[in-house]
Amino acid sequence: MAKRRYYRSPLYFAARTAAALAGLLPRSWAAAFAAAAGKAAFVLARRHRQQALENLRRVYGAEKSEQQIRGLAGKVFENLAETAVELLGFPKLRREDLNHRVETGDAFRIYDDLLSEGKGLISVTAHLGNWELLAGVFGLKGYPGAVLARRIYDDRYNRWIVGLRASVNVSTIDRDRSAREIVRLLKKNAIVGLLPDQDLDGLRGIFVPFFGHPAYTPAAPVKISLATGAPIVSNFLIRLPDRRHRLVIGKVIRPHIATTREEAIDRYTSEWMQDFERMIRQYPEQWAWMHNRWKTRPGPKAKAYDRELCV
Repeated sequence: MAKRRYYRSPLYFAARTAAALAGLLPRSWAAAFAAAAGKAAFVLARRHRQQALENLRRVYGAEKSEQQIRGLAGKVFENLAETAVELLGFPKLRREDLNHRVETGDAFRIYDDLLSEGKGLISVTAHLGNWELLAGVFGLKGYPGAVLARRIYDDRYNRWIVGLRASVNVSTIDRDRSAREIVRLLKKNAIVGLLPDQDLDGLRGIFVPFFGHPAYTPAAPVKISLATGAPIVSNFLIRLPDRRHRLVIGKVIRPHIATTREEAIDRYTSEWMQDFERMIRQYPEQWAWMHNRWKTRPGPKAKAYDRELCV
């Protein structure tokens, strides 16, 4: 542990230097830099590469060759690097930039209709495409709200990332102190953004099907919706071949208790996860496959619910 801490400061300053250099590059050059960085990360980040390959084999092993799976994994790393570089560019991003960088369709009309109900909105998305820019799109358009995020182990990185989000009018809620703040924002008719597609230590959830395997999934979106009446909408910001993005609105879910609360949580959590799977199947190269998504196995925890988000 001491050795790891020793390297934190040099790595932090190296990251800030690289970020400053990337910020000076034209957007096309920055994208090329990100692609190169993603290729390098695929080679150097052995543990994450192996996890991505393991997950891709689990899902696509019967339909794709090993060469195809490795090629797909490499593109995953490139997408994440592009997402990181685009996040670093947030301080320079302006509302008018969105007109030619993001295809929004009728997304804002859908959001306006949902917010007209006065109960706020729970926006759920996956680590797919560019989820950070997704929040920034609504922040720059003037929609009030915040995203729920886990605090980064090093406070310097945490302040940096939180500051980048703030530059596009997106507030950050610390996951460990979130319940009251989420309820407060929803009562103010704001948008709360959640990224509930991972199996994280310290969060309790339920098992729902995901790519044919039971995946331990946070029940927080449905619990919060049942407690506040706020609808849930799944949405995604997909990266296009020309490096622009498309905003895709998925299901609008309005959880209610028909029989038992537990049945409602199971049913509606499965609904938004099915929406996630549908989008990931369409754009598998844009999802963060290097996360250990099937880490928790079915067992006694199968019907436990979120500890932090008790509402």
